[in-house]
Amino acid sequence: MCNVISEFVSGLGEIKQERDVLLSSLSTFKIGGPADIAVYPETSEELITAIKAAKRLGLRYTVIGNGSNILFDDKGYRGAVISTGRMRELKVEGNRITAGCGVPFTALAARAAAEGLSGLEFAYGIPGCVGGAVVMNAGAYGGAVSDVLESSDYYDTLSGETVTIGHAEHCYRYRHSVYSDAKERVVLGAVFALTHSEPDAVKAKNEENMNARRSKQPLEYPSAGSVFKRPEGYFVGKMVEDLALKGFSVGGAQISEKHGGFIINRGGASAGDVLELIRHIEEKVYREYGVRLECEIMYIPEK
Repeated sequence: MCNVISEFVSGLGEIKQERDVLLSSLSTFKIGGPADIAVYPETSEELITAIKAAKRLGLRYTVIGNGSNILFDDKGYRGAVISTGRMRELKVEGNRITAGCGVPFTALAARAAAEGLSGLEFAYGIPGCVGGAVVMNAGAYGGAVSDVLESSDYYDTLSGETVTIGHAEHCYRYRHSVYSDAKERVVLGAVFALTHSEPDAVKAKNEENMNARRSKQPLEYPSAGSVFKRPEGYFVGKMVEDLALKGFSVGGAQISEKHGGFIINRGGASAGDVLELIRHIEEKVYREYGVRLECEIMYIPEK
C-alpha cells in the first residue's frame, strides 16, 4: 500500500494532500480514525486529476464534501479520501448563482441574501455543501434544492466525461436525485436561479430559520444532522420521543434530548456506538409502528 500511495502522490502534482489524517477532523460527527491519505483539490480540474490518479493505480477512494452526512470507521480508511471543501468558486450573474461543489450551503444562502436574491433562505444553517445538497435534494422549512436548481455539472468516473444536466434530468424527489443511485457521477458545481428581493428581507428570513434551528436542534454537539429520512405520514423525532428514547446513550453517542431525530457525540463516541444506536432506534420503531426507517447517514468502512 505504501508504494501505491507514493505513486498516487506523484500523480497529484501540486494538489494539496496529507497522509495519516484523522477523519474525525473531516467529519461533523468528529468520529473516525486515520486515512492513508487525504487530498484537497481546489478546482474541478484538480478533483478530476486526483480521481484519475486513484483509478489508474487501482487505489480505493471516496469523494466527500463537508463531511456532514458521513460516519467514518473508528479504524480509519484504507485509501484516499478526496475532500472538495476547498472548491469554493462562487459567481453571481443577474438572478443566477454558480457555485462550486465545496461551497458551504449556508455561505451560499448568505451570499444570495447579500445580493438581494431570494430562494435559498431554507439553506441557511444546513451544515453541508453544494455538492451534497444537490445529490440529496437538501431542504428545510418548506424549501428544497429542487425549487431553485437550474443545472449541475458532474464528472463521470466511468466515461471520463464532464457533463451538464438541466433541472428535469435530476429526477428530484424527497432526499433523492439522479445522483443518489449513480455513484460514478461526481458533482462539480451547480447553477441556482433565484428571485430578486430586498437584501434585508432575505437576511431576516435567514436569521429566522437559523434561530429556529438553534431552538430545536442540538447544534452545540457534533452530529451528522437528521439520522433518518422522514417516512411518509410520520415524524421520526415524534416517534422517538413517544418511545421514550430521547437521551438514550451507547458509549459517547446519545439520542439528543432536544430533538429525537439526532444522534450526538457527547465526547469520545465511536462509530460502533452510533451504529448500535441507529439499530436500536430502527428496531424499536419497527416493533411499535411497523415502519422501516431509512438512514440518511452514510457509513464508510475502513476497507
